[in-house]
Amino acid sequence: MNWKISEEVRQARRAFSFPGGEHRDVGVLCLHGFTGSPAELRPLGEYLADRGFAVEGPLLPKHGGMPHELKGATWRSWVGASYDALNELADRCQRVFIAGLSMGGLITLHLAASECYRAACNGQPSPLRGIVVMAAPSAVNDSRTRLVRFARYFVPYYYPLKGANFNDQKFRAEILQRMGMSDAELNLDDPRVQKQIVEGVRIPVGAIHELLELNRLVMRELPRVTTPALFIQGRKDRVIAPDSAEVIASRVGAKDKRVIWYENSGHELPLAPDAPAMFEEIGAFIRAHSLN
Repeated sequence: MNWKISEEVRQARRAFSFPGGEHRDVGVLCLHGFTGSPAELRPLGEYLADRGFAVEGPLLPKHGGMPHELKGATWRSWVGASYDALNELADRCQRVFIAGLSMGGLITLHLAASECYRAACNGQPSPLRGIVVMAAPSAVNDSRTRLVRFARYFVPYYYPLKGANFNDQKFRAEILQRMGMSDAELNLDDPRVQKQIVEGVRIPVGAIHELLELNRLVMRELPRVTTPALFIQGRKDRVIAPDSAEVIASRVGAKDKRVIWYENSGHELPLAPDAPAMFEEIGAFIRAHSLN
């Protein structure tokens, strides 16, 4: 079976845009993670929009569908789309912030390290006033990543659900939610269905290589990041290296930087139990740095 997500789910994963209210001159760019979509950051976007800020959540190239649709993706295309979205936001907002999750956090750091957004842009003072980096990896928490550079030439796909426990109720709920289907439509107790899901959900190894290349580049650029920065990580995150937030924060050139840990959260921070408290911290950070 060629697995497809429902049109309803695909619509939910599209870009979002909120024009803002009282503080519409302050814009926030929200960047999603690898294999993800703007839906990951929509709750944060809605929170900030409700407080009057202008918010943009672009859909990065080849994202928003099934993981195998990432075939042919490049880190340069993800960065290029993010850069264009940031420039468009800066054209209508005097002050801008970037908030990125996971890969989006890496792109956030890369944009902050760019010459245009470090100090000046087109001869004008930089509009970038701060960055929020959520669950960005200093390294991916999987020893197999060192083989990706070579494996991509002869292993086309990685199957992330291989060995998945279909008896795990949380896992089952996540599968149904991601597919946009109900128990009645998808029998997860049927071994044939389980096999089709495991084989149908596949990530191009070439795309993983692009992510790792971006990771390596950003880690070299960190001393050039001088804008105020807020780093956030969940204690239950098993996707990235457990000390990622501390490592990245220690290497950036910014003097104004802070790391916040959330005890009950995993990798998808804006959808985790600690999200309300995290949104308040992010809102406070933006307010504090948009007035100067």
